[in-house]
Amino acid sequence: MVLLEVKNLTLGFYSEKNKKWLKALNNINFSLNKNEFLGIVGESGSGKTILANSILNLIPKQGKIISGSVLFKDKDILKLSENEVRKIRGKDIAIIFQDPMSSLHPLLTVKDQIVETLHAHGLINKTDALDITMNLLKDVKIDLPELVLNKYPFMLSGGIRQRVMIAIAISCSPEIVIADEPTTALDVTVQKDILALIKGFKKNLNFSFILVSHDLGVIWENTDRVIVLYCGRIMESGKTKEVLRNPLHPYTFGLLSSIPRRTGNKLEILKEIKGSIPSLQDFPEEICPFLERCNFATKRCHDPVSLEQIDDDRFVACFNKGMFR
Repeated sequence: MVLLEVKNLTLGFYSEKNKKWLKALNNINFSLNKNEFLGIVGESGSGKTILANSILNLIPKQGKIISGSVLFKDKDILKLSENEVRKIRGKDIAIIFQDPMSSLHPLLTVKDQIVETLHAHGLINKTDALDITMNLLKDVKIDLPELVLNKYPFMLSGGIRQRVMIAIAISCSPEIVIADEPTTALDVTVQKDILALIKGFKKNLNFSFILVSHDLGVIWENTDRVIVLYCGRIMESGKTKEVLRNPLHPYTFGLLSSIPRRTGNKLEILKEIKGSIPSLQDFPEEICPFLERCNFATKRCHDPVSLEQIDDDRFVACFNKGMFR
């Protein structure tokens, strides 16, 4: 059952210098099924965060939806009023923002922030507030939740703040949870705990999940399907294990090749993708955006390319798909 469907989504930022809309997202298409875990992966600057935020119509003031739709239960979120969207945010679709250090309100206690979310959607009364909040903190594996309850964010570690963010996200039992780089600012050991928590939710809670990450290992361990994003365009998508075991796009292949591997006592030169992701004003709109960095480009790659369906659930935007291996 399809729960969320993004169709032909194009988002731009107007450039006074170029006198045109620069496309940060270009013709994005994907769906999310009930109880499915979907990964979105790519380098920093690929458009992952703006895509995640666009699903809830959290568009910066200088940005604009140029075309497309985000359908949730046959409603186009992008066409709803702000008041209508607020009824969906948090209750039906929740988001865990990237930086736990700055995403919580600095002047509200943990209890107040969780209760505020529940109150906003009419899901709680004052009598039940304490019990529900305590249970949520226990669900996200916070030790001594009674001590955390009345603390302010600055009094908590990064790992505890991220657990509070997760508690807020699941508080209204949403149908979809979006996690934008949920482990970015955390220590490695804390990252492991947070990812274990997310994995536990996959088994025990009845919701769909969108996990945004630049870490292919995290995507491999925690998602059913994956979208590989670059320069605001989908390079490749499909079942996670198939895409990462058998990449068809040179960009996916490059990301996988750049992962350090254990080779015993043998020294191995770390592979890299040459160059860097271009600035927004240099994003190509029709030809492959990876062309200038690709080691396998041919003359044909200078022609416009679009996402092509290879199999039932496998898509790739490349003329030389799989021929580089």
